[in-house]
Amino acid sequence: MTDAASSSLTAVFDLVDGYMYRVLKGREDPVGVVGELMFGLIELLDGDDDVEVAGRLYNIYGDLSDIVDGYPFHYGDGTEVIAQREIRDAAWDWLSFPRTAGGLKTLSTPAQPRAGVCVLVVPSTRLT
Repeated sequence: MTDAASSSLTAVFDLVDGYMYRVLKGREDPVGVVGELMFGLIELLDGDDDVEVAGRLYNIYGDLSDIVDGYPFHYGDGTEVIAQREIRDAAWDWLSFPRTAGGLKTLSTPAQPRAGVCVLVVPSTRLT
């Protein structure tokens, strides 16, 4: 990994970390925070072609925010709560992985279902 790529990746980590801490503080609507994060990721993409990870993360957080719009499924009255929960879970996952190449690889590994939980894995948005 070149120094430029390393600093670009660090910029992505720092950006996403800040937004994920905001999600976990619980003072703001997680869906709104993810919307702001997505704009930040676009700015990183516009500024540096080497930050491929930012594009992949944009897709992942876009999928999470789509829950509110009833995509890919409409969850009824609990849709907003489900979206908020999924975003908080993603925030915990993001902040708990090691900041190494191996840590990034763990993000690309499909989640293992927990008892009583349905896990939707969207292959096109996995980090590789």
